[in-house]
Amino acid sequence: MKVFAQALVAAAALAALATAQAEGPYAGASLSSSRYQKDIGGLSTDRSGSGGKIYGGYGFTPNVALEAGYADLGKSSSAAGSVKEHGVFLDLVGSVPLGESFSAFGRVGAFNGHSRVTGGSNESGTDAKYGLGLQYDFNKQVGLRGEWERYRFKALGTKSNADLYSVGLNYKF
Repeated sequence: MKVFAQALVAAAALAALATAQAEGPYAGASLSSSRYQKDIGGLSTDRSGSGGKIYGGYGFTPNVALEAGYADLGKSSSAAGSVKEHGVFLDLVGSVPLGESFSAFGRVGAFNGHSRVTGGSNESGTDAKYGLGLQYDFNKQVGLRGEWERYRFKALGTKSNADLYSVGLNYKF
């Protein structure tokens, strides 16, 4: 929880410093590559996967938004079985302008994840998540996002992390 509180303070500070993005609703989708941080069942594991996410949000100020969505973190496999992780998230997003069309953003939130384990049990739980990203706006409505996010979840009785690297489009209504 200490990391969660620090990330929340950092996101609030970022939001207070900036004046960039328009207020109002937006939506987007991203394709991603994921990297799991632990081996499955103590056995050597293919830790990389592919997935994606879809999201929608609302900018309350030019620099603070609330974003919700669905993330698929892909699949990781070992001789002990494979784990497929997915779930929903809710994030507070703070943005900082870096120029006329560029901005940086940070996010902190919660992820309600579901692990599907082949040959084992399925597990669910809610934990903190956070991330950083850059956005380039082509115009006032369409932007290109690149970001890194850290998701924490439970699989095979242990807590694990997955890093999600994604690229996608953001559309402001």
